[in-house]
Amino acid sequence: MNSQTGVYLRGMEHLSPDERHRLRRAEQICDQIADEAAVKLDAIEEAPACLEYVHGHLDEANLWERASAELKQRRS
Repeated sequence: MNSQTGVYLRGMEHLSPDERHRLRRAEQICDQIADEAAVKLDAIEEAPACLEYVHGHLDEANLWERASAELKQRRS
């Protein structure tokens, strides 16, 4: 995923430090899940669970679970 283009609806400059940290972690997790699921992700918005994690609506364990389900569904 490209962290410079279309990563976040509001843009990187509007993220809090905590959101930026969560964004970097979401990118790592979603990239790993996408690789394992053999799915290509161009932007984090393609996995809604990742955005929910960035906003603080999901914890990391739930991110793994939901993003995995979302990306596996895309493969089908």
